[in-house]
Amino acid sequence: MKIDHDVLLFATRLVEELGESAIRISRVRLVELTAANNLRAAAFWRDVMQTSEKLLAERSPALAPPPTSPPMASPLPPSMTATL
Repeated sequence: MKIDHDVLLFATRLVEELGESAIRISRVRLVELTAANNLRAAAFWRDVMQTSEKLLAERSPALAPPPTSPPMASPLPPSMTATL
């Protein structure tokens, strides 16, 4: 597996600064460059988009709450919850 360090660095920076928007921005650049027939630059942005997707997929489970979290308490007093 060949790793392009420029792609990895650029995708990491985009994800850190823009979060979910990194994928959308890299996709827009890919479409623009493909339409302009700049295939080399389009290949770079395709790799950036795919790497950004992978980085966000790895980051997402870390942001999710733990599965063993206790249930949230009702904001109503116990006397009122019994009548509902």
